[in-house]
Amino acid sequence: MVNYRLAILILLIWLILDALLNRNRVYIGGKALIKSKKSIYISFSLTPEKKKAIVSIGRGMKILRGNIEPSYLIQFALNVSRNVARIRGKRKMRAKARVIDYTLPHSKYYKVSPSATLRKSAANFNFPEIRPEDLRANLYVGRGKVSLIIVLDSSASMIYSIRGIITAFKAISREARKHRDRVSLIVSKGFGSVIAQFPTTNFNLLLGKFTSVGLEDFTPLASGLYRALNLAIKEKRRGYEPVIVIISDGNVNVPLERRLYSKRFSLDPSIQSTLEVAYFIKKKGFETIVINTKHRELLYDQTSSTTSGTELLLKIARITKGSYIGIRD
Repeated sequence: MVNYRLAILILLIWLILDALLNRNRVYIGGKALIKSKKSIYISFSLTPEKKKAIVSIGRGMKILRGNIEPSYLIQFALNVSRNVARIRGKRKMRAKARVIDYTLPHSKYYKVSPSATLRKSAANFNFPEIRPEDLRANLYVGRGKVSLIIVLDSSASMIYSIRGIITAFKAISREARKHRDRVSLIVSKGFGSVIAQFPTTNFNLLLGKFTSVGLEDFTPLASGLYRALNLAIKEKRRGYEPVIVIISDGNVNVPLERRLYSKRFSLDPSIQSTLEVAYFIKKKGFETIVINTKHRELLYDQTSSTTSGTELLLKIARITKGSYIGIRD
């Protein structure tokens, strides 16, 4: 005779364990650095530069009873990402700047360091002849310039995330004004996206465009990310290190017109397109911050093939090796 009480108890235990295991899978590759009642900060890449920035910026950061304000957590993540971007900008600086040392040539075109080259020639006993192995290039240092590219989801579902949007913009405003970063705004709504504000150091211009942004029914986040990717490439060519900031609830429903990548991420075309663009952002190595205005702890059914907004935004952060900020209600 079957013991129904025992069977039901085993089933309940299995469901609880399955839910907990599935929830942990979402955070694979990511480390929850800061958790509070109102928000969570997860990093999917802890490079030496990022670890150093986190330790440096985290000093003096006060968390009282776990009630850190989401805007300050967003500002913290922005500060970390822009510091990493500035370090990269200094390393790759080609513009006119102060010479601090010399290095081996790594590109086709470079400026020769005469003194370092002559010293190396003498050390190799080639002087007065200069051979290719003697050549040394100037190593420059300068101010790494950062360009914040904001991708704003303006779909109708974001009406329930107004507080989260304002929180994100407050944090970005404090950070951008302090460091005089270039900022731009890309709006995703309807069936496409548009650059509402091209890169500028005047944050008031961006705020003016932000206040005039309306809401529409659909969420073409893939289009917004693709436009941000192209703008980031242009900013990189101009000598700026781009940081892509995504503000969304993750409820996407409009795919791109064509496939960008052959790998299958999802059966849902809109999710597939979004993750394809995320893959190319990762390939370019751009710093990415994903701000989820409607974070939910994930307890989901294995039989369901749908992907929640929180799950999608975590996947974008994981693929791009970026940071994830989840704002709780």
